[in-house]
Amino acid sequence: MRLGERSDYTTCMSIANPSLPITAAARPNRANPRQKAQRAETHERLIEGAIRVFAQQGYAQASVEDVLIEAGVSRASFYSHFSGKPALVTAIADRLAPLWRPLYAELVRMAAPSLAELEDWCRRSVALYRAHQDVCIILTQASAIERDLYWRLTGHREAVTSAFAEHNPALAHLREDPAARLRAGLALLQVDQACYYLAVRGWQADEAAGIEAMAMQLHHFLTTECLRSHPK
Repeated sequence: MRLGERSDYTTCMSIANPSLPITAAARPNRANPRQKAQRAETHERLIEGAIRVFAQQGYAQASVEDVLIEAGVSRASFYSHFSGKPALVTAIADRLAPLWRPLYAELVRMAAPSLAELEDWCRRSVALYRAHQDVCIILTQASAIERDLYWRLTGHREAVTSAFAEHNPALAHLREDPAARLRAGLALLQVDQACYYLAVRGWQADEAAGIEAMAMQLHHFLTTECLRSHPK
């Protein structure tokens, strides 16, 4: 029986038999507004502390204890928020998601983007990575270790591929064609890696040339996939 199932089972049995205690996990949350605000503040302190610790020490080397010291939070309090270090780094990834999702939502709605439009999009994507360099480094390190995080990030590319199929009739074949989905996944992975190396690693001395190369690769992918859908 999984933990969630056990909680549901315990709650049901407690209702059926009032003599049985309800576990802490199963109790309804009766926190007042002040307690909720304090909990939210602690949650943020843990995430901010983790970002600083992971950035300074590296994800693999850092421990939960290091995060507790940095954030000034007790071990008991930490485990009331996160099950461990993997859950903490997942929360860091989730906090970045609202920033990049609008960019990709814009990309998938471009019916036939010009090279100039794609260059502008790539430029803003690189700027986002640069503004959050520490988080990008942490997620790169953690995804090489944490299997669930790796598949979570891979799932984001799968979702973008499906969104291309939904919003662009010329790319509708991306919905069910495994080979086409693979090509899309590789193209999106290239974009992600290019943004990382341009913004974080200073891979290209001439950033404009790097952004132009990114846009050309993306333009090639979109153009060729549209032609596959409507061959002459």
